[in-house]
Amino acid sequence: MTSAPDTVPLPGFTTLYKRGEPEYNEHCYQYASSSHTHGIIQPKYIIYPAGDDEVIKAIQYAKANKLAVAVRTGGHQYSGASSTYGDNIQLALSRTYVDFRWENTDCTLVTVGVSYPLRVFHDKLAAKGRFVPHGQCSHVHLGGHVQTGGYGQLGRSFGLLADHVQKIRIITADGQPREIRRGIEEDKDLFFAVLGGSPGNFGVITHVTIKVHRDEDHPQARGLKILYLYNRNRLKRLLDVMVQMANDKSFPADYDYCLTVLSADSLVFPSFSPDLDEKMRTDHPETFGVDGLFVWPPMIVVYAQWANIEGKGQPFNKSFFDQIKQAGGEILDIPFLGVRVDYDKPRPLSELTGQWIFQNVREFEEPYIKRTFMSNSKTLVEDGWTTYVCDRIHEIESNPFNGCDLSVQIQHFGGDNSRTYQNNDGSTAISWRDSHICAVLDCFHRPYPSAWETANAWQKENDKSVGHKGAKFCEEDRRVLWGSHDLNLDKEHVHYFDNAHAVSPKTKYERLCEIKKKVDPDGVFTPNGFCVGAPPVAAALSDEVEDRKRQLDLGQIAQTALSAIESTFPSFKALLLKDELKRADTLTAAADSHVQGQAEFMATMSNDREMAAKLRKRRAEHEKQLENQPEELPGGSG
Repeated sequence: MTSAPDTVPLPGFTTLYKRGEPEYNEHCYQYASSSHTHGIIQPKYIIYPAGDDEVIKAIQYAKANKLAVAVRTGGHQYSGASSTYGDNIQLALSRTYVDFRWENTDCTLVTVGVSYPLRVFHDKLAAKGRFVPHGQCSHVHLGGHVQTGGYGQLGRSFGLLADHVQKIRIITADGQPREIRRGIEEDKDLFFAVLGGSPGNFGVITHVTIKVHRDEDHPQARGLKILYLYNRNRLKRLLDVMVQMANDKSFPADYDYCLTVLSADSLVFPSFSPDLDEKMRTDHPETFGVDGLFVWPPMIVVYAQWANIEGKGQPFNKSFFDQIKQAGGEILDIPFLGVRVDYDKPRPLSELTGQWIFQNVREFEEPYIKRTFMSNSKTLVEDGWTTYVCDRIHEIESNPFNGCDLSVQIQHFGGDNSRTYQNNDGSTAISWRDSHICAVLDCFHRPYPSAWETANAWQKENDKSVGHKGAKFCEEDRRVLWGSHDLNLDKEHVHYFDNAHAVSPKTKYERLCEIKKKVDPDGVFTPNGFCVGAPPVAAALSDEVEDRKRQLDLGQIAQTALSAIESTFPSFKALLLKDELKRADTLTAAADSHVQGQAEFMATMSNDREMAAKLRKRRAEHEKQLENQPEELPGGSG
């Protein structure tokens, strides 16, 4: 939604940044900026409201000028849907609502502002011996997280964060703050829409009141966290345990199990052409955030827990944890790897939920192509899914020179006893609760064409595992709002919304569209195409592939790499060629030689002699390639 010159002039705000002015780019930046470069993350104004008054002023200004408002509390929205473009406004709430108030004497009900990052929110609960299910990304803020469900490691044992919300304070398009409560007839439609109907589409939520759990009610809880060096066969064995778990629909709800696969950190396999994310981390840490982990090898992270749901007196059966350890095989007690949490003794759940949090702002300081799918398949074993997905992962992991880095997370949420499944009472719009397994397949890539093409082709092949008869992961294409990879919600709504608890003849999505028209008839909260009832995104904005190819112009990338490589490898300067393609090849070979040395070091640390030998051989090949590189080639001179 855009306009001609303002009908009503822009009022004053405490903190505002306008497109084209100093510091705008720093504040415009978000997690998706380097991946979605086609103009969707370019609001005209970025406003940090001081409180309700300025939020309401921004809404009234937008309404009067037929503009739209995007709402961002902080963290990440993978497809850029927490931003906007044209003459529209972004409300940045990262520091606006930081209230925290216990509502009862036993500290089981808390009202909290949406500006809290998950790590800080978790720590405030843990200080009282309290916990609640939430996600694993420390820098994600509560506002967007709770509206997309709040999926996390406690999904089977306690459900989703949204399941624990009792009350929401929201400022709607009429500029009026109001409270909506779970179970209240007059509030049920808006409550339903806000939790699971696409974040920021129905108003600006400011606070949520959440029912939390007490450590003392689960005194025998146990956890397991192990960091293994990546190995394809090890991953297959660990995933087989998960699929066996998923096939047992009566598996106790106490058990949660999640696997993460991470490529080596960029300090192990460095990039020679720094991207936007790396520049933001180094130049603007106050905007980017502060990391807690700085280096890791390619690894598999196991997260598992037993929640002691029944409390004191419930016996702990360790056989499931033993099975995981047996599948994982040898545990290396070296830097970056080994057992971080063991099940040899009880641990407070508030402590365990802190152990499940990933401490960094982002996995890799690179652009990415994202996929997240849910599955309700009961034939994953028969369809060979674990072999398939391990092969897909290994295609990237087996080649450290393809310019790609993976962040994969696979978790079991299902079963008849799962609280994610049982809590599906129709009070929220959150969909696909009957799913068993959630698979996040994120392929980060270096900012040059061959890496992007590898990542894009890899994801296109992954897409074949869902959405058709005989698909290995799921015959439906089930997606989640928090893991979106497109900006056409209206067009793709069948993938994001099921029809559980839909009242015939209306579908769940049709109900959401009706609520949207009622509470936001002018589309004030329709800032982009990832909105309920939004018109299709303009072709110029949705044609990401062509725009990405333009952004990844080889000449520009080669020139960036040239400057970095000359300072890092002065001995190779004579080999640098004016011809851009030949130059890129030479730079890649030089970088590969250096990276091989890093890879050898990590393999030696892991005592993997076979891998180290292969890496030494490959490094020798690259060094020979450099030695044989002529000083002058057709098309240019050194």
